[in-house]
Amino acid sequence: MALGRTSPRDLPLFADLSGREIKDIFRAGEEVSVPAGWSLILEQTPPDAAYLILAGTASVRVKGEEIAELGPGDIAGEVAVRQNRLRTATVTAKSRLQLLHFTREKFDDLTTRLPNFRDAIDATIAERRGPQPNA
Repeated sequence: MALGRTSPRDLPLFADLSGREIKDIFRAGEEVSVPAGWSLILEQTPPDAAYLILAGTASVRVKGEEIAELGPGDIAGEVAVRQNRLRTATVTAKSRLQLLHFTREKFDDLTTRLPNFRDAIDATIAERRGPQPNA
């Protein structure tokens, strides 16, 4: 569960979660490693998984244009899984990535069982979408 020198509790995604909830999240995921250049998520594909970045950086691209860079503590794939829609971007490892991989089923279970986790994910989605007209 180590994120280099950063404790999960220091990450914004986990700020309002208890130690028990954080342990549940880490137990639900599978730790995996992918090399630089590997695409974890492809734009316009079905939502089969979400990933929590433990170490490394990833590029987020829409129609080939980089729109963001993700690093430790960031989550990828949550929008499509949470909203049951096709992927909105491609996410590619810029460096070797250490990830916590969540199947769609495990991610759905966590957001159902852990309201603080669900709220953190929904806040991340809202922040990434930016202000919406007539919202």
